[in-house]
Amino acid sequence: MRQQSIPIPAGYIKIDSSTADNRFPSFLQGFNRRWFAGNCQTIYLCYTATGTALALDDAIALYGTNVKIKSGGHCYENFVFNEGTGAIIDVTPMGSYGYDDERGYYLESGGTNWTAFQALFRDYGKVLPAGSCYSVGLGGHICGGGYGLLSRLNGLTVDWLTGVEVVVKDNANNSAYPIYVAADSADPDQLDLYWAHCGGGGGNFGVITKYYFKTLPDAPQTAFITAVAFSWGPQLTEEVLGELLAWYADFAQQTDNWRQFGLFALNHVAAGEMHLTIQTIVDAGEDPDEIVRTYIDPVLAALNNIYPVSRMTKAGLAHQGHLFQNAADTLDYTFYEAVQLLNGSGSNQRGKYKSAYMRKPFPADQVSAIYSWLNYIPPGLTEADMAQSLLQVDTYGGAVNLIAPDATAVPQRSSILKLQYQTYWGTADQDQGHLDWIRGFYTDVYQYSGGVPDPNQDPTDNVDGCYYNYPDIDLNGPTNNKEIALQLYFGNNLPRLQYTKQRWDPNNYFNSAQSI
Repeated sequence: MRQQSIPIPAGYIKIDSSTADNRFPSFLQGFNRRWFAGNCQTIYLCYTATGTALALDDAIALYGTNVKIKSGGHCYENFVFNEGTGAIIDVTPMGSYGYDDERGYYLESGGTNWTAFQALFRDYGKVLPAGSCYSVGLGGHICGGGYGLLSRLNGLTVDWLTGVEVVVKDNANNSAYPIYVAADSADPDQLDLYWAHCGGGGGNFGVITKYYFKTLPDAPQTAFITAVAFSWGPQLTEEVLGELLAWYADFAQQTDNWRQFGLFALNHVAAGEMHLTIQTIVDAGEDPDEIVRTYIDPVLAALNNIYPVSRMTKAGLAHQGHLFQNAADTLDYTFYEAVQLLNGSGSNQRGKYKSAYMRKPFPADQVSAIYSWLNYIPPGLTEADMAQSLLQVDTYGGAVNLIAPDATAVPQRSSILKLQYQTYWGTADQDQGHLDWIRGFYTDVYQYSGGVPDPNQDPTDNVDGCYYNYPDIDLNGPTNNKEIALQLYFGNNLPRLQYTKQRWDPNNYFNSAQSI
């Protein structure tokens, strides 16, 4: 557990822009260098739930609804770091963890994917099926329906969440206060507040300070990492890409391989090759050689029948840097090593992202659009500028599909693939070119469902909306109507989330361009 090196009597520290504090500018920017809170006046570093409540009251008294909440700082849009932000409630000092005899394992919301893994693995032999970007904050990741390389086997983070400690301000005339809500809360409104945090996202209902899990999955013993490349060239045609994607969708639909999770980085041609990474876990008592024969050898054989695989000679996934450079096809690791290997966030850069869920394999028109845009260089950009532009397709399904769409706030429980469109660049003068590329790419792929993955406009019942933890302001549409985006994120679960919002945050203190 964290040991405070200095006493914090109020439970928070207040840093004003008027003070000569060298730290202040660093608190005004997160991972995406496009966003900066240039007019922010005050940072509240919070160390306890009580301190968070006091800080929230002070911030609201000074800045009203222009108070934002920060955990890891990975928000893809400017929901925290924007010109209208007056104050930031920063929960990153709260990084404790432990076990409560009544409530189970707990993680404070200021921790990250990496610190949470270290704590649970080292001290309890447990894991949370969370993401592989080490620096992503738990405050937003867990409650947004976070997923990771163990999700096909163990489900989503929220499938294990049994309680939440959250600071709320449900009356403008009363003080903010921390409340514990859980799956067994007797009060219906408190039960709704718990349920809303099972996928309804951070920064909507209050300030999350602690997560609880009555049980958690046991950690695997070891893992194989299979890392291969498909070199771009004349032989990698649209037809070949279609065959690779058809195999991958079939792989994601299988019911006997949930121990495997795939990350397929369809890199722009400028990157030189596409990358496929598959993690295959091994539990105690299992024969590793048998696992290779049963799960990995058939994968490599099938892929080689479509297009010859090779070792990765370029940098690995965009957010993983050089980790797989010159790696062999398959290597075995202790599970701790495997998490370290896949644990990357890359450099702080400018970036734009979009997401989609899919229930079925890629139709021909989508394959054609993907192939075309991965070979396209926008005007004003060079081939080198596009080397970090890609569509990453993750396997989904498995245990994720065992949960009912309304059991948590995450409705996408029949999808087999999860897509993340990504593009990264360095300087502001390249903004428009990269934004035009990713927007054109996305619109073209979903031209038959309204230009977005809208299940209500898809006659084939394939697409299934978007992921709230990958926010995309473009989903608000030309009229900037966030209800359009929220429907894509939450589907039929949106009315219950809106009711909960009105009950627990009637004054809309917790707001953004896509808040509930």
